[in-house]
Amino acid sequence: MQADEWIIETQGDTSSRERLTAMLNQAFPGLMGLDGKGPWSPLGGQPGIRCRLTIERGRKEFCDKTGAVVAEFLVSEKEPLLLRKYIQRKFGIRDAVEADVLVSEAISLLDGEPTVWPEGAAYAVGRGREKRVKKLGQRFGAFLAAHDRLNIEGYIRFRLREYEAEICEAAETAVEERLMERQYQEFMSLLQSMVEWQEVRVQEVHVLHGGGHAFQLLDEKMRPLDRESDSAGGRKTDAGETPDDQEEESLLVSRLLAVSPRHLYIHTPEPDSQVIRTLMGIFGERAVCTVMPKA
Repeated sequence: MQADEWIIETQGDTSSRERLTAMLNQAFPGLMGLDGKGPWSPLGGQPGIRCRLTIERGRKEFCDKTGAVVAEFLVSEKEPLLLRKYIQRKFGIRDAVEADVLVSEAISLLDGEPTVWPEGAAYAVGRGREKRVKKLGQRFGAFLAAHDRLNIEGYIRFRLREYEAEICEAAETAVEERLMERQYQEFMSLLQSMVEWQEVRVQEVHVLHGGGHAFQLLDEKMRPLDRESDSAGGRKTDAGETPDDQEEESLLVSRLLAVSPRHLYIHTPEPDSQVIRTLMGIFGERAVCTVMPKA
């Protein structure tokens, strides 16, 4: 019976191909090639690895399993390189540390939430990664069943356009979120400076947070701070519509900056909510947060 032969080519250094070779051979323990070693071995003098062996039955299963390993190699080894290359080319980011952070954030977006099994143990990889590896593995397996040579980079470029688009979208989202976070931090720094340098107008203000966007501002004698509506969440825009989350937060911060308290006491059942963390960040040492039970 004539031996089957497959060649898998991939760019990169020798160590990368050695890792792929090891991953493939580990997937087929006890299976030997014609040279008496593992079924996969480096292709001398060329950027690839070769498998040459006689398969009497189970050829499809062999291709499917090989495809699954190649998919795992792509996601774990090649995907970060693809993301880094796109981020550098598209956005001109050359700082290595910043690029590493963006690549990590893009991978987190691709992977999604961690997989949680019934016993409650959470794994680092998410369902997005599982689906990606499975889908790519099926594509590679089917290709290897019909062809004897696979160039990973070429296959991605010409046959996995949707995968490339997914990679690019994740990179762009990571960069956009990073920019928004940077702008938010700069804005927070500006507000912190305002609190530090502006004149104190009242000694203390109590913020009663009923949860969500229900707020009341009280003075040191626990009286409404002014004659306006004391529930920031109940205020309306000029158009008669309830403000959105960002507007609600801005209204509350604006009122507190206007009265400029020396001490700010926040009473809330949701100390980890975004608006409470924003207030604590802006007013710093002036602010004290007390956790109340939920009504």
